[in-house]
Amino acid sequence: MLFGLYTLAALLLYVDNVSASPKVFGLDFKKEVPRNTPQTNTNRLRRRQKSVSADIDNIEIAYLINMTIGTPPQPFSVQLDTGSSDIWIPSVDSNACREAAAACQELGAYDATRSSTFVDVAQGQFSISYEDNSGVVGDYINDTLAIGKTVVQNMTMGLAIQATRPLGIMGIGYDADESIAASDPDDIYPNIIAQLANQSLINTLAYSLWLNDLDSLTGSILFGGVDTAKYKGNLVVLPVQPSSNNTYTDFTVALSSVSLVDAAGKTAYSQTNLALPVILDSGTTITYLPDAVVDPILTGVGSTSDPDFGTIVPCSLSSSPATFSFGFGGANGVSINVPFSEFVTPIYLDDGSQPTYKDGSGAVCGFGIDSSGTGPILFGDTFLRSAYVVYDLSNNQIGMAQTIFNATGSNIIEISGSSIPGASATATAVAVTQTYTGHPQETDAPTKAGGAQATAGRGTPTFNLGVTADPTKKGAAVVLAAPRIEATTIVTGLVVLISLVFGSSMVVLL
Repeated sequence: MLFGLYTLAALLLYVDNVSASPKVFGLDFKKEVPRNTPQTNTNRLRRRQKSVSADIDNIEIAYLINMTIGTPPQPFSVQLDTGSSDIWIPSVDSNACREAAAACQELGAYDATRSSTFVDVAQGQFSISYEDNSGVVGDYINDTLAIGKTVVQNMTMGLAIQATRPLGIMGIGYDADESIAASDPDDIYPNIIAQLANQSLINTLAYSLWLNDLDSLTGSILFGGVDTAKYKGNLVVLPVQPSSNNTYTDFTVALSSVSLVDAAGKTAYSQTNLALPVILDSGTTITYLPDAVVDPILTGVGSTSDPDFGTIVPCSLSSSPATFSFGFGGANGVSINVPFSEFVTPIYLDDGSQPTYKDGSGAVCGFGIDSSGTGPILFGDTFLRSAYVVYDLSNNQIGMAQTIFNATGSNIIEISGSSIPGASATATAVAVTQTYTGHPQETDAPTKAGGAQATAGRGTPTFNLGVTADPTKKGAAVVLAAPRIEATTIVTGLVVLISLVFGSSMVVLL
């Protein structure tokens, strides 16, 4: 048993700099080219399900936050993840840093001997096992954590000694999903969200996420607040759905409908009266749906399955005017419209180029919807970019509204009490139970070495997507249109820097 972890954290609790009301702080981001972070060394969390995913997926976005740990401070970039609850960082002596020294130099590696505030709470007792049998093993430690000028004293974290990747995580989910909870639930400790509230930096366990669109250079996360200028209409409250043992471990909501309106404005696909448990997870790149829902979609868009690149579509479909709509909560619920283009994501080879079809008909892109297989139903970034989402852990509820892409205004309101500011209704017509258990799958996501052309041929859509085949003859040279990601992103392992309002930064790794 991890004896006294919570007790020790509580005894060492210290309020560094109590913020004046309103108690809200936020992060903004912009894109820039990385240094020393090859994609083959970052091994990002990608697909949180039991089935094995392709070796290369659509260009992947992992939202990273820059922070420091220790005294004097040691800098880190770690993945911000709504689908997990622990912070863990690699040790300078870890196998991951020995195998990927350049990545650890760029992303950070913790040296306990350099921190005067380091406390080894439980040696050898931090462990996360993933569905693919990979994982992290190490120690629980306490040390000072700072995000810009916001300082959290005696933060409990995992220090990875054995890890399959050098990129750490800042989990911002329920503390009941901490890795220690499965074996020693009495030793659950205050994670980062709880510590922010305990140290009076925010008033409630809540934050809101605005990712903006695929092309955008801007976006934000607000701890303890809502920005009403970033969404349309009113927020609709969705109760977080409990697991089968009536506990809350992830952000599961009830999906009640899926539809697609084609280029002519007609409904080409629709499934209503659904009652599916969907996890909202910023640590997942794309959207995963059950076969009965996703198979007609994959057929309709003309996707094909390639052994190297996974589920693919022509990049020209990024100009389709079609729109998906996802309904949550049933009657009086909320519907989020997602432009078809948000699901057409570039694929890059290890030299920065894009693969093409063998018949010369254009560039190959990934499709941001796929089968959940035997795993959980996940709504990742391809969906979340179109939704403004408030995660209220204190009251087990989600606030959701249609996002405003590229919004320039701001109207920040503090979250306090039992209600979400700007919420007009609570949708309770559909209830579900989350039966999935286990930790996320950690998988490698290397770029494709060689093979500049897809093995699979180009499919034929049955939906009217408003885009015709590229007007080129087989074997002819093709002039590719610019991808939807900026030209500066045509590098391996793009990093997006996120500047905090307090002078620190957050980054997005592509």
